[in-house]
Amino acid sequence: MKLITKQSDYAIRSLLALARHRGSYLSSAAIAREERIPLRFLRLILRALAQEGMVAVKEGATGGFSLARLATKIRLFDVIALFQGPPSFTECLFRQKMCANRSLCPLRHRLAEIEHLVASEFGRITIGTLVADLERAK
Repeated sequence: MKLITKQSDYAIRSLLALARHRGSYLSSAAIAREERIPLRFLRLILRALAQEGMVAVKEGATGGFSLARLATKIRLFDVIALFQGPPSFTECLFRQKMCANRSLCPLRHRLAEIEHLVASEFGRITIGTLVADLERAK
């Protein structure tokens, strides 16, 4: 079980790079270099972020990518949900498939509570929050 996949991690890191360079456009190559993300993979991620309205695209020599929203308006929950769906721990921990006893399982009810807490926390954290954390850590 992975809470955050590599694709979500790369998306968050690329948004952080754009937030740190707010007001300017960065090429995908510059983001890939700065964040050590494979360029081919990053282009797919940036396309998805643009389609979702999180990233703006400008064509041409001075173009690139920029945040389309304020960093404080881009929630981690939305980024993670875009690439992997909402956080979920509902699969049986003891098997590789859903259990037929799922509706009566006491563990399932506890996992549902944890899912709610994780989703709530990811909803509170924004790209702006993470940028502020990075700036405080300097």
